[in-house]
Amino acid sequence: MFALLLITFVNFVGIGALIPVLPYTVFEQLGYSETVMSALFDSFALAMFVANPILGRLSDRVGRQPVLLVSLVIGTAAHLWFALSNEIISMFAARIIAGLSAGNIGVIQAIIADNSRPEERARIMGFLGAAIGSGFVLGPALGGLLGGIGSGPVHQTPFLIAALFSFIAVCLTLRLKLQSTAPSKSSDRQNFLAALRAMLSSPIGLFALAFFCLNLAFAQVEASYVLLVRDVLDFGPRQTGWLFTYIGVCIILVQGGLIGRLTRRFGEMPIVVTGVAVLAFGQFFSAFIAGESGNSTMIFAAVILSTSLVCIGFALTNPTLSAASSHMARADQMGGALGLVQGFGSMGQVIGLTIAGPLYQTGTGQLSFGFGCGISCVLLIIVWQIKTPRITPAKP
Repeated sequence: MFALLLITFVNFVGIGALIPVLPYTVFEQLGYSETVMSALFDSFALAMFVANPILGRLSDRVGRQPVLLVSLVIGTAAHLWFALSNEIISMFAARIIAGLSAGNIGVIQAIIADNSRPEERARIMGFLGAAIGSGFVLGPALGGLLGGIGSGPVHQTPFLIAALFSFIAVCLTLRLKLQSTAPSKSSDRQNFLAALRAMLSSPIGLFALAFFCLNLAFAQVEASYVLLVRDVLDFGPRQTGWLFTYIGVCIILVQGGLIGRLTRRFGEMPIVVTGVAVLAFGQFFSAFIAGESGNSTMIFAAVILSTSLVCIGFALTNPTLSAASSHMARADQMGGALGLVQGFGSMGQVIGLTIAGPLYQTGTGQLSFGFGCGISCVLLIIVWQIKTPRITPAKP
């Protein structure tokens, strides 16, 4: 399992590296607007939305490891292409291909579900979230600290390093020894769209809707946070990289150290409800900060507080909701079910990133983070309705 978490970590370094450098590449070097910036984020998320259920379903049919390996090879090539791109069409194409390869997150979750007991799943999903958070620690740090080094565009050096990390993930996957479930024979006979409709009408459908709302709300943070700290604190790529490093550390501490203990004591869905409530409050506070000006020390402290609330809320919600959804899926459809859930999450991210730029241009962070807060409140209502089987901890 450690090797799988390491693969996840290096895979997400390349995703995080884009965050602190993208505004400066799009605005200063290419001369485009906030809307184009959010569209570049959006292209990646849209490709993930398309790929997640397809790769998950494919892994049920041909096995997890081959699908994971091919997707990582494609991701390595996409990072390299993006590093060498200096015009907008090429950058969009590279990010779309990278997004298709990043649709393997449902496959990785299915591998975890295949190889863990139900009572352990929330803790291991927490470790998976911590691995993703660790990637976001190193990724933004690479983007912020290495951006602009060399004679190429701002993003070139960080993404050459990201391609190297992705190649390391390929090598690790080649050495991975999995005990996954056998490929599903029923998958060969069952029509994909019929299976999709069946899962949507099952309890998995409610989880898919919850992930849609979660990512729709959090997309405002992904796209607008860089703009917020640029406008209220005058941050550049390096300062933004350090701030996103702090975000990653918060996620690691919560998902790597607290999730297992909290879910054993309180259960998965109470933790999800708490996380969504904290996320909503953090976004409300961020919207309030966006309308403030004056004492930079006070604003900086407020930014750190709002950042902590948003990160803790998301870190509590995401892996715990993933673990809860895995209990509702059949073993021979685990990849397809979790891929569907993650696909709906990616669709929420697509829509959220699409509207994040125009929202920010129209009403700065007050409108974008206010919208995110509203969606988090809707999510709170949805998760209240979800019923999951009670998982009894294994006796020692």
